[in-house]
Amino acid sequence: MKRFWDKNKEYLDGELKEYKFWSLEVSYKQHTFGNFIIFCKRKGVEKLSELSDKEILELKEVMQEIELALIQNKTFNPIRFNYWQMGNKVHHLHIHGIPRYNCPKKFFHKIWLDKNPNQPPIWSNKIESSQTIRVIRDEIKKFL
Repeated sequence: MKRFWDKNKEYLDGELKEYKFWSLEVSYKQHTFGNFIIFCKRKGVEKLSELSDKEILELKEVMQEIELALIQNKTFNPIRFNYWQMGNKVHHLHIHGIPRYNCPKKFFHKIWLDKNPNQPPIWSNKIESSQTIRVIRDEIKKFL
């Protein structure tokens, strides 16, 4: 599949699952532990209002599937999910899925904090290593 949102092929290690209309990936910017992105596969779509009924129905399925995978996996087990759709930098429809936590998570030699799960998450500009993303991806895939 052509990943036109990643023209330089910098973020291949985050791929979780491909659907008919969507691509699910681990975000290289882990705003919170297990942050993921859902990309619309139809080129030229920038707004939710441009989606077809079939795309919307499948988006709901993708969201339910990733939420269940993270909830069932005790490594993650978030208390809720936030979703942000902005498109300010990447002008193509994609939705950031942000798991929220009320306690620190220890994984892959790191303590992952969600400093205030009752407020919008702190947006990180730090790019995690491909190795970290692969380990997070593989852990998510155990339940996906």
